[in-house]
Amino acid sequence: MDIDQNLIDELISCPKRTIKEPSSWKLEKGNYRMGFELQSADEKYFFTAFGRYNAMFNENFSFGLVYFPKHEKGSYEIIRCNGPHGEHVQFPHHIHYHIHKATQQNIDSGLKEDSTIEITDGYTNFDEAFRFFVCYINVIQGDINSIFPVKQLTLFD
Repeated sequence: MDIDQNLIDELISCPKRTIKEPSSWKLEKGNYRMGFELQSADEKYFFTAFGRYNAMFNENFSFGLVYFPKHEKGSYEIIRCNGPHGEHVQFPHHIHYHIHKATQQNIDSGLKEDSTIEITDGYTNFDEAFRFFVCYINVIQGDINSIFPVKQLTLFD
């Protein structure tokens, strides 16, 4: 399949409906995982989304969007929002909240599609990252309100 930057941008920004609600968090090999399914509002595109976090180090989390082309085998991880997951000399972004994004250049170069990384201040914890993620990938507001409600912030909320 020819996937170009315009399509990648459209996949991120197109309005999406939740067609399978998030599963409950399940512990697998030291990480809690959940997933749900999305479809573009115009029904052209199908996606899965996932969340995961480490049971011992919950700042090590990730929320991602995976695109499944209708007429092609395989998938593309389009975007992933991560927490800081440890200092590493080779990967200095790991000590910051950061976003991995797919680019045409990465795909054309044979790299993992979401190898482009940007540090973000769009979220500062797990709950904010999840909210940021569903808004950033443009899940329709009605689904966000009903399926991903804001948690109570204080005793008096």
